[in-house]
Amino acid sequence: MNNRRTDTEFNVMMIFANEMISQLKVKYSTSSIDNWKGYLVQRLSLMLQSYQTFSQLLLQNKDFITANSILRMLADNLAITKFIYVDYDEEMRLLRHYMFLLDGSLTFIKLTDSMEDVGDIIKEARERSNDEAQYIKGQITKLQLYKDNSDALDKLINIDKRVCNWKFRDFSDKKGLHFSELYKKLDIAPNIVAYLEYLSQFAHGLGLYSLGTVASIQNVPFLLEMRDLLLGLLINYVYRLFSEHSYNNDNVMESLRTKLSHSEMELFMEIANKTK
Repeated sequence: MNNRRTDTEFNVMMIFANEMISQLKVKYSTSSIDNWKGYLVQRLSLMLQSYQTFSQLLLQNKDFITANSILRMLADNLAITKFIYVDYDEEMRLLRHYMFLLDGSLTFIKLTDSMEDVGDIIKEARERSNDEAQYIKGQITKLQLYKDNSDALDKLINIDKRVCNWKFRDFSDKKGLHFSELYKKLDIAPNIVAYLEYLSQFAHGLGLYSLGTVASIQNVPFLLEMRDLLLGLLINYVYRLFSEHSYNNDNVMESLRTKLSHSEMELFMEIANKTK
């Protein structure tokens, strides 16, 4: 692998991705619970920052443990994005969107239920999460999809037990998909999926520090290839989810010309045509 071309490709892809997200943030300026597009744009914007952090940790700091943890986090978020927003449309997409946010609120409430003598910040956050949980459940019940399947969905959503299974295969599936299955839905090479599955076993705790294998992997070209692959997926999902928005308008192209050299612009056009 030509590392110099890899770096150039990544920089071009990042500039273009940031231009795409910047345009979308103007159009979708709010990220309320009910505005899934605005919420997703803000989420993708934060993810782009993590790609830069990953590169810095890997290439400058040589912190392979933290870089691998961020890599797993990026893969998780892309898998979630594809499963909830790309693979489904209409009410099923909105249902999973609501359930994903509800799961986040309920998880925080569950984690803080047993805490004693918590400070005002935690108390306020818990109250806010409780309010959000009640609001989201109310929005879910307004969906026709819920009205038609309320008995089944009430088994997947239980606020009192702090449970909301947004990874269900169908309405009868109480367990839901594992992240290893979500990785496979990214349609990436089996060896990449296997690596992500391995990372997912350890990235939450101290496992990566204890391992003498993945934790200290210094196969930089492989990790850079994974970074570029995941960034390419992000750009592809933006194209698919916001297809009504033109990214090749005069404003974008003019902005790119001020940031890219002639050869980089040619590379951008090559990458853009492959990514669509």
